Amino acid sequence: MLDLGKLGIQLADMALQRKQDIQSYNQKEAAALKALDEYRKNFSRFMEKINSDSRHFFVAFPQGRIDDAFPLPGSFASHTVMAVDGSQIDVDTHEIVLCYVINIGRVVLHYGTGEPPLMDSLPFLFYKDEDLYVQGNGENFLVQGEDLAEKRSRMEARQLNELLINHCRDGSPAVALLDGTLASWDRAGSAKKDIGGFTAPNYVDVFETGERLGIPVAGYISGSRTALVINTLRAGDCTQPVMNCVSCEYRNEPKAPCREMEGLRDTALFKDILNPGERSVCFYGGINILPKHEWPPYRIGFFYINVGSEIARVEAPDYVLENRELLDRLHWVVYNQAQKGMGYPVALQEAHHFAVVRGEEREAFFRLVEGQFIRHGLPCRVTSKELRKRTRIF
Repeated sequence: MLDLGKLGIQLADMALQRKQDIQSYNQKEAAALKALDEYRKNFSRFMEKINSDSRHFFVAFPQGRIDDAFPLPGSFASHTVMAVDGSQIDVDTHEIVLCYVINIGRVVLHYGTGEPPLMDSLPFLFYKDEDLYVQGNGENFLVQGEDLAEKRSRMEARQLNELLINHCRDGSPAVALLDGTLASWDRAGSAKKDIGGFTAPNYVDVFETGERLGIPVAGYISGSRTALVINTLRAGDCTQPVMNCVSCEYRNEPKAPCREMEGLRDTALFKDILNPGERSVCFYGGINILPKHEWPPYRIGFFYINVGSEIARVEAPDYVLENRELLDRLHWVVYNQAQKGMGYPVALQEAHHFAVVRGEEREAFFRLVEGQFIRHGLPCRVTSKELRKRTRIF
């Protein structure tokens, strides 16, 4: 039981701290706008500092001016929007058997064609040892956390790939959306000078299909917390001969010159740049600029878009961002979907609703498991902890 009365003083302290944070944030915003003005005047100074060393934080490389704003392109009378999202029932060591479920919500919305939508979910049950355990440091561990999220991402990509193949219509432009970031940490890529996490190995197959069919595939991030563009502007505050953050004398100094904008998100900058419907220039993240012939297949870039209720971040592979027709289509569809969904793309909303596993559904699933075990004469005891969670004494 939560005693709210005892939290009163702590809540008052939190409110005061929040007031101070807002004041600090406003100062950081002012510093970012000042740095943006300096960048406009002499962007080469910022790039020279970034390229002076490779031992610094990730930055964003704009494919144009940082403060470029692109208006909403023309609309499409007929088009198709595809989306998938995933959820799961995690492994529970207190239940009668070790297993987990990944549930993939699928949505295909046709506009202007008269075709009915596809809206469903596909559940997948995993219970074999090869699905339950992952190896690490010579030991086997139950799959959970990042490992389970990685598997869910691969399954989302597989289902989206099938949607692209089976629901693409000749003459009707289409866009495919995923919820969240596309990028994964690719250690092989990061060892090569600069790429870091800006590749998406889980989605290569769906990118190949999208490129072949001329369909942009993108990830939509609401409430983005990234600061790669801010980091680019922070480079202008570096006072060292080279930008080597590893050995910098100010590394642990809270008042270091380069920390003036630390903690500020990119969205704070672009709310002052973008009007509703507009998108930013495209960016690629990294440490140093690589020539395009050295890029890995399907390097992930991004842009920001003002959907009215927020500044959203949209990630896409280079085959989309380097093709103006596909980029304009993605721009218009994302904004249009956000308007239909009152601030969030309606196709992703519906995919999430079909994917999410609610508490009562989880309980019903384990009761079905229990029924099957009883039917086949198998032991079906839960742990004492789980039993007590179901039956309270007081």
